Order: sequence, then structure tokens, then C-alpha cells
Amino acid sequence: MKYFNWSLNLALLATLGLAQVMTAPKAVASLFQQTELNQEDVIAIASPIGTTRHQLLILEQIGSQRECWAEQGDSVTPLLVDFDFTGICGRATDSNGYSIRVGNEDLGLQYTLRLAAENGTLRLLASSDKDRTAPPIEVGRATQRAGEFVSITLNPGWRITKRSYNGQELGHYYLSNDQSLTALQPEPEEPRNVLSVRPAPSSTPIPLTPGSSVTLPTIPVSGTPSPVRPSTPSVPSRAGYNYRVTVPATTVRVQNQIRELVPDAFRTLLNGQMVMQVGLFSNRQTAVNLQNQLRRDNFVASIQEVPESATPRPSTTANTRPSTPVSRRVIVLDPGHGGRDPGAVGRNNLYEKTVVNDITRKVADLLESQGMQVVLTRNQDSTLDLEPRVQIAERNNADLFVSIHANAISLSRPEVNGAETYFYSSASGRQLAGYIQRNLVATGMRDRGVREARFYVIRRTSMPSALVEVGFVTGAQDAPRLANASFRTELAEAIADGILNYVRAN
Repeated sequence: MKYFNWSLNLALLATLGLAQVMTAPKAVASLFQQTELNQEDVIAIASPIGTTRHQLLILEQIGSQRECWAEQGDSVTPLLVDFDFTGICGRATDSNGYSIRVGNEDLGLQYTLRLAAENGTLRLLASSDKDRTAPPIEVGRATQRAGEFVSITLNPGWRITKRSYNGQELGHYYLSNDQSLTALQPEPEEPRNVLSVRPAPSSTPIPLTPGSSVTLPTIPVSGTPSPVRPSTPSVPSRAGYNYRVTVPATTVRVQNQIRELVPDAFRTLLNGQMVMQVGLFSNRQTAVNLQNQLRRDNFVASIQEVPESATPRPSTTANTRPSTPVSRRVIVLDPGHGGRDPGAVGRNNLYEKTVVNDITRKVADLLESQGMQVVLTRNQDSTLDLEPRVQIAERNNADLFVSIHANAISLSRPEVNGAETYFYSSASGRQLAGYIQRNLVATGMRDRGVREARFYVIRRTSMPSALVEVGFVTGAQDAPRLANASFRTELAEAIADGILNYVRAN
């Protein structure tokens, strides 16, 4: 079958005027090149076949009009099945659409990609078609869950790229590794029960937020800072944390340099000056150690004592405005969908865009009454792609970005109700989402929690960001509430309170 596909591929290349003279499938190894992809825009998924098996599915976010998939933890929901994804999403579902590329050679005619179940784990394996007795090369792993779409974590050194020919990008995806095939051949070893993880640097870690640590290497001033990936931090409570380490960051270049070194660093205003907060500590000596390390890397770092008033206190009611004055921030609010895109449509034809348009305007009014500078991604019921929403936040040098949505599921599931708030990756985003979610729950909404996800608008924005799902337009409990203007005001007050509580704490 593969040799038959090879003949078809040659015929297609000839039709396009691209074919070269060759007679052996081995020649494909050097025929094609690869185009690098932003790994944030592509995902490898274990796609269910029935209830017991899975196959590899690759999705790519090409355009910004609609999200191609959504993630909650390692669970994936392909969204492209709900719309015409031509020019918006890329998809590969079988060996005609993907193969492996090792040591800069296309091995699609020599190796087959497959998912194999093993003790509750799905292993993405590249198996030799020439030598059936050769041990397969492991490319990645996923959790095995019957009938579910699950994201695959690629092993270190592997990435997704795209096949190209004479500089022209083709629709075929590679699982690529720059090492030689010999280096990737597995050696006899004991069975593994965990994913392969890149070892962390072996220097002494300096905690940035409670529950996380990061190693800051000494970097030559003339060089480019090496990225340091801290372990995923828990939500910082600030209680007992008395010292803040900041670096002046008036330019985007400096901000990006700091983020390369400390990914969880974020912009904030301190005494009217734009700074990057890079750490929060209870022990002054630890803060001094970080300050000295940053200074050696040519950053002007300083330490400030955190006043008692900056310690966040959970809101007891969604209708209580914070009493402590807050400094002026630029906050971008993003009402989801709009115009020709109504978003979710729920019970009694309740449109998501109707709900979020009203809530967002009310949040904006509440924040402006507290001295915030608010920018809306759209001021009317108009259609707007995802990327322009991100660019509005970036152009306005926003301090915070909050996207407001309403949720939905099948109308046959009216028992599903509740609010949930999403963040992507950073501790600051998690903290912002946590403040908003606590206040939403105080209105009586069922608590569906704070979750990490890869939604485009919170993944592509550089400032602390959150995406709010205020409730289900399909829910028996939520839909009547969301249709009620007075209750939408309560939800707006809850979101505004959450944002202001975050601002007070930072």
C-alpha cells in the first residue's frame, strides 16, 4: 500500500511540474525539506476509534477566525467539526498526512506511526517497515482513556513540522527529530512508567512564587538569555510574603528578555512606573540572591517591601467593591464572538453574544468607575477574528486581558451548569482567573473551577490573561439566569471585583 501511495505521490508531483527523475522510494528521504511550525499552533492527539483503540490525529491552527480545538488538562475537544475549517485549520488523520523525519531525512516510506496501549498509557511509536523485529522508536506518550481525545506529549527532541518542496509548503506533517536514526534507536532498558523529562539545571533554585522554583543561570551580557522553565506553580497566596523583586521594563524588548529568563514574570505599575515583577518572597536574603543574580545578568533589579494591604483577601460577596484604592491599569475586555458569529445558541434561542455583550459593557463601566482605563476589543455587535483581539491588547500595552464567554453543551444535557475560568501557563494568569472565579461562585453559580487551557486569545497575549465562561446557555439553571438582565449585572460585578482584587494584590 505504501509503494502504491508513493506512485500516486510521484504522479501528483509530475502533475504539479515538481517531479524529479527517481525510481526508488529511498529517494524520498532527500526529495523533501521541512518547514518549522510554531509548536503552539499545532497539536498531536490520540483520537479514539470505537471504545478501545486510538490513532494519531494532528491538528494545526492556520487562521485566526475560529479555534480549531480546545484543551482542558490533557483532554482535547476538536472544534473544527462544527464549521467549515478551510483555510482555518489543518488536519492529518492517517499515514498519507503524516510521517517521521529523522536526521533531516524523510522516513515516511521506512517507518509507520502508530499508537500502542501499554498499562494505561498510549505510546506513539515509529515502527520499521523493513525490519519487523527491530524495536520501535518512541516519539511521545498520552494517557489512555477509552473513547476520549487526549493530547500526546512528545518526547524531548521531537516536534511537529511540515513537508515542503522547493520552498513550497505542502499539507503533509512530520514528527521531526534532528538526531540521527542510530542515536534514536532504543537500547535495552527496564520498562518505564513515566514520561521522559528533560533534566533541570543543577544549580540552586530560587523560588519565585509559593510552590514553584526556577534556576537563574549566569548569562553573558553579550549573549541571549537562556529560557528557564519553572515547575508549574500553585496559586500564590501572598500571605507571609514580604519582599517583591522587580525590574524596570519600559520597552517591549526588555520585557521579552525578562520573560525569556523568568516565564512567569509579568508587567505591573509600581509607583507610577512600569516594571516586571519577577519574584515574591518571605525571606529577604532569598530576594537579595535573586536581585544579585539579575544584576549580574545586566538587569537593574530592586527589592520592595510588600505592604500588608497588598495581601489579597477573599471576597465574601460579589457586590462589594474593594475598599483599598487601586492604581490605574490598562485592562482590555474581550466580549466573545459577535456579528455573524453568535457563539453558542442555548435554550429559548439564547445567544452567547447577547449575554456577553451586556456583561462586558457593565464590567467596563464598573472598572472605569474605579479608575481603570478600559479598552474593548469591539464596541458593538460586530464580527472580529481572534488575532485582532490579541493585537488590540498588545497595541494598547494592556496590563490585563479578560475574555468573556458563555458556555454550551448539547440541549439534551440541561443538568450541566456552572461557571469556569481559564488561564494559560503563567502563575499570574492563574491568580487572575482564581480571583474572578471565586467572585462568580459567590453569586450562586455552580463552581466548575479554574482550569488551564490553550485558547488562542489567552495563549497569544503577553500580559496576565483569563477567559471566563459565565455559565451554560444550555443549562436548566444557568440559561434563565443568563437571560435575566439583573443577574447579568451581578455577574458583571463579580468579574469586575475579581479583576480589582487582582490589581490590589499586584
